[in-house]
Amino acid sequence: MAKRYRLDSDKTVTQWRLFRHDVGNENNLQELCSKVPENYTELRLLYQIFLSLPITTASVERSFSKLVLVKSKLRTTMVQARLEALLLASVEQDIASGLNDEDLVARFAAQAKRKLSLG
Repeated sequence: MAKRYRLDSDKTVTQWRLFRHDVGNENNLQELCSKVPENYTELRLLYQIFLSLPITTASVERSFSKLVLVKSKLRTTMVQARLEALLLASVEQDIASGLNDEDLVARFAAQAKRKLSLG
């Protein structure tokens, strides 16, 4: 991870040891992050990365479960864009169920002219 985020691991460890010595046994990560001195740039970045990581993989596992339901044997020939759209609608059902169908149709119709002139 240090290489990916271009962190100097020795500098980060030194900053962490000095910071933990000054702070003590604080357990709240958000409070710890706010107390990191400005000049401890490596440690500040490390705390920001750590606070942005997901705690569990449950959302990923749910997505794969939905993928099995969406991509059935009848839909094995669909293009990637359609599969992604169906999967997103399936995973985010709570958001999709709150949408008004009439508003969606009106927005779609207003986006572009879809009628062809035959004359």
